[in-house]
Amino acid sequence: MDKLPREFTLSGLRESHARITVITGSGIDVEAGLPTFRGEKGYYEDEEATYLASVDALNSEPIRQWRWYLKRFVSYHAILPASSHYALAELEAEIGENFNGIVTQNISGLHRKAGSQKVYEIHGCIREMRNLKTGGRRPLPKTWVDSPPEDEELSSWRPHVCFIGESYDDYPLPESVAACSSCNILLVIGTAGVIHTPVWLAEQARLSGALVININPHPGELDKVSEFSFRGTSSEYFRNSC
Repeated sequence: MDKLPREFTLSGLRESHARITVITGSGIDVEAGLPTFRGEKGYYEDEEATYLASVDALNSEPIRQWRWYLKRFVSYHAILPASSHYALAELEAEIGENFNGIVTQNISGLHRKAGSQKVYEIHGCIREMRNLKTGGRRPLPKTWVDSPPEDEELSSWRPHVCFIGESYDDYPLPESVAACSSCNILLVIGTAGVIHTPVWLAEQARLSGALVININPHPGELDKVSEFSFRGTSSEYFRNSC
């Protein structure tokens, strides 16, 4: 784990009075007990899971896809945020308007569960569904945790999740670009950069003059656009940032 220069700690960032944006990937959710997507023992090591998370499954087998996502919804229901989720919620509360928001690739909903208010879920949220005709969204009923719905109840809806092969049209990408382009400091936490979107967002921040700090125990594409790379987990970063 790297030694953390004071100017890159949370204390240093608070003292700078800078506008801060945060990008998070599955690495932060691992600390809450959820698997990654593309890492070791990740969801996408399973070919069937990769198919069921795709737009092809939505078009060909929507009910089967729904059933797979409902199992994940049930498994996520009792998961509590990790200390890092709470640390980001506290940072937002402390610096107020200087907090541009959290851009997250995660669909867990754990940032909101921890109390964060400005959250841009660019891949959607497993706790929500979207009407196929109107595009309207609503939370999945909590009763579905114990009593799965009939197929008829699902036929007019889809999970509010960005599937593999789907565009960002129904997700807050423009707001995410604005948050990254207008910050002074960008924290990138727990994303390998295998999906290019977080790398591209970090590039937009860097082009706008922001300082990019990458927090990840493993080397990756984000290192190329980062001023500083902290080789550790998000919880290790926050413990060393007091």
